[in-house]
Amino acid sequence: MDIHQLRSWIFELYEPLEDERQYIVFDRARGNLLIDAPPFSERALRLIRGAGPASLLLITNGSRGGDAARYRDALGVQIAAHADDAAFVPGGADLVLKNEDLVRPDARVIRVGDNGDGATVVLGRKAGGVLFCGDLDLASDAAAQLTKIQFSSVLSARRPPMWNAGRDTLQFLQRELPQPRKRFGILLPAPWDRAYKGRLEDQMKPNPLIVPAEETAAREAAMGPETLVAADQVRARTEAAPRPTRKGEPVAAETAAPAARASARPRSFAEDWKAKGTISPPTTMADPPADLRPAPPRLHPAPFGEGFRRLDPALVAGLPTVDLFWGGIDLSADGREVAFAWNKTGGYEIYSAPIADERIIQLTDSGIRSVSPRWSPDGSEIAFLRDEGGNERFGIWIVDRDGTRERKILLDEGVTYRDIEWSPEGRSIVCVGNVGGKRFSIQRVDVASGIRSALTDGTFEDARPRHSPDGTWILFESRRVGARVDSDLCVMPAGRGEAIRLETREGKSGDSMFGQWSPDGRTIAFTTNARGRNEIALVDWDGKAASRLRYLTESPFDQSSPQWRPDGRGVLYLEDKDAARAVHRVFSVSHATTPVMDLPGLYESHHVGPDSETVVAAFSAARRPTDVWVREGDQVTLRPLTNSIGTEIDPKLLVEPTHVRYPGADGREIPALLYVPYAEAVQGGGLPGAVIYVHGGPTSQHYRRWDPTAQLLANRGLVVLAPNVRGSTGYGREFQEANRRDWGGRDLADVIAGVDWLVKEGIADAKRIGITGGSYGGYLTLLGLAKHPDRFVAGVSNVGVVSWKTMVDTTRGDLREYLIRELGDPSADAALYAERSPLTHAGKIRAALLVLQGANDPRVPRGEALQIVDALKAAGAPYQYKEYADEGHGFSKIENQVDALARTVDWLTKYLTPMMDRYLPDEVAS
Repeated sequence: MDIHQLRSWIFELYEPLEDERQYIVFDRARGNLLIDAPPFSERALRLIRGAGPASLLLITNGSRGGDAARYRDALGVQIAAHADDAAFVPGGADLVLKNEDLVRPDARVIRVGDNGDGATVVLGRKAGGVLFCGDLDLASDAAAQLTKIQFSSVLSARRPPMWNAGRDTLQFLQRELPQPRKRFGILLPAPWDRAYKGRLEDQMKPNPLIVPAEETAAREAAMGPETLVAADQVRARTEAAPRPTRKGEPVAAETAAPAARASARPRSFAEDWKAKGTISPPTTMADPPADLRPAPPRLHPAPFGEGFRRLDPALVAGLPTVDLFWGGIDLSADGREVAFAWNKTGGYEIYSAPIADERIIQLTDSGIRSVSPRWSPDGSEIAFLRDEGGNERFGIWIVDRDGTRERKILLDEGVTYRDIEWSPEGRSIVCVGNVGGKRFSIQRVDVASGIRSALTDGTFEDARPRHSPDGTWILFESRRVGARVDSDLCVMPAGRGEAIRLETREGKSGDSMFGQWSPDGRTIAFTTNARGRNEIALVDWDGKAASRLRYLTESPFDQSSPQWRPDGRGVLYLEDKDAARAVHRVFSVSHATTPVMDLPGLYESHHVGPDSETVVAAFSAARRPTDVWVREGDQVTLRPLTNSIGTEIDPKLLVEPTHVRYPGADGREIPALLYVPYAEAVQGGGLPGAVIYVHGGPTSQHYRRWDPTAQLLANRGLVVLAPNVRGSTGYGREFQEANRRDWGGRDLADVIAGVDWLVKEGIADAKRIGITGGSYGGYLTLLGLAKHPDRFVAGVSNVGVVSWKTMVDTTRGDLREYLIRELGDPSADAALYAERSPLTHAGKIRAALLVLQGANDPRVPRGEALQIVDALKAAGAPYQYKEYADEGHGFSKIENQVDALARTVDWLTKYLTPMMDRYLPDEVAS
């Protein structure tokens, strides 16, 4: 849970005259929990009611008892108090607590002090622990015992909120930590902040959730889904007319008749622990109204206004992008330069960009795909991968920092090397390779001589080797148990030896991946889905085994790819939410979390500088191609180091997709991105046509990222629905595995349900629906056209699977094992293989079909495309086939990307839109 979510869970109530704050822990389903309450007044009642129905009011000391009783009469809440304070509540407390009691499943009470002069504090479990201190003086002797507790934020009635404040904050107030020396200057951060807290400056501001801090702030505010307003609108909303009483709402105690004061009280949390809680509360940020209450998704074309124009496919597809797929970017050890692959010249070459400079240095100029740059430890050289013609038989090359000298160190015919990493001393590189046609195994290559030696024998599928900081161990992930469905972390001596499988899943099935050593080599951070979603966890390493497994976050969203801060105090990781991915940070002791880079879009390949604060990542947004972005340690904003979009395209012409959910085949909600064209783009009257756009994988997802296909189709007036059908990542493990052994079953039904939803909601014309996708998306395109010929008018399959039998016989070995895991044994499940193959049903295809294929594709070989072409010829269906001689699985050269995109868009607009000027290629067969 990031800090913005935490602020949405915790509401603040301000009483400016007394400078006092009280808190409401939001839970729509079980009722809100009040921690203390302001002095009783009509204004306070409005504030509390505005947040929603409350179930329990907890007082932290006896002086709160009188007001608590009045709130009980007015709001119908129950009163909880420690046994020492219960007698101070007129009429007694409803719930009498002892020290360490749970007041609800995620809130524990702790009593400090004694001899009748104690105070109650509350420890909430959310976001690594939230400590509610009430009136307690945090510098007092009574508060000293709280320094032993783990927490991430401190909320007190007598001081501003301290978000992302761990135990060190309390130790500082107790003067157990060194006090800062006085320094004078404007906006000069105190030195102890970085040394002891390490939090970003933009997260250290007061929390202006409900009432702003300005002296001219309005006196009253209301909260909640129906009454929440921006701070600058409070006075007009609350003083213009009396606020009406909602149906069923208790009447205020000051105006109610005595007989009307009592009301039915909900069950307390202590009695109803199993009640379903609220997962994602509404935001309460005092921003413009549109941000407070998001507008409903736009489902129909809206006018653009003056300046709308058709975009040229050559212009859109011709924009360069920084590589995300083949290895991403890398930050030099000194934190000064970023290395990346960029197709600025038409194909991917290696570049570097100094963070403190505006220069971009091209290091290679081979005309051959060069990706996955990795800095040597001393920063003098960069290792990278290179293949030819898209065949993915990557060899390992090295170029110096200035790009003046380049050399090949490892290239074997028919072998793919990947996951390269330098040894700490810089004399060798470890990687994985499918040497001898075996599974991918750990390999070491000497940088000076190019001599390769195998560290594992290829019996198992290994990936992502990582040296320990002292170079004595190698951490990697491997599938070594059972049917090799589960992935484990393993450690082996760097000089070769027996691999030790680490226990990271507590005996549960699942995957443990993306392992990273801590700077001291004693702890391993990794991603695991053993508990049902991808999350970040830690284990300690003592040289023999893993121990002390603990999870760093409690979030409903998938997380991955931890990267340690060099100071060892925490990790940065990626978090997926509603088809967007952000970079977050969590501290390993306090578990305090914050977003670090969270502009809407997709972040990948994040790295942390030696100051533990500077962060670089590759970032892509719906209206901007992938670039290298940096957030420097003393800044709160991000800036790009590269500029791929240039100035030729106005980003306003591009469509921002909306994340929607529609009912799937069995009622399950299916998330999707919806691209709705501008009104000026739609040709003719009536509803626009639509394209169902299926992603590859299936263990992947459509992100809110740069996608020329979706943008150009929308620019031509077509609605684009990009569903993340079951089998997609980013929505938990159960959803990801929901189509296992069922490819082409309920996942295809989810696609068809998307068609039904578009028609039912009046978004698209049922008679003008098309479908497209690549790889697995190409497979569902072909199967959808064959099994549902009445639903689609046209389709485009890009490197799509046609027959699972021939696919499993001809694809690369690691992918063959993946298919067996997902579809079953090709011999034992031969009937399923045949029934779920588009080739079996190809004779039913009636829609116009465009087939695109790379001649050198090692994943979906060209033989797949040739089979569907033969079937289309026999069936007499209109089709076009285009093969790219110098490409593999997906097209990396810009000239081929432009050609493929132009063909795709022209093909679909021809059949899905009314009369329109268009270019049609000559190679059309029908």
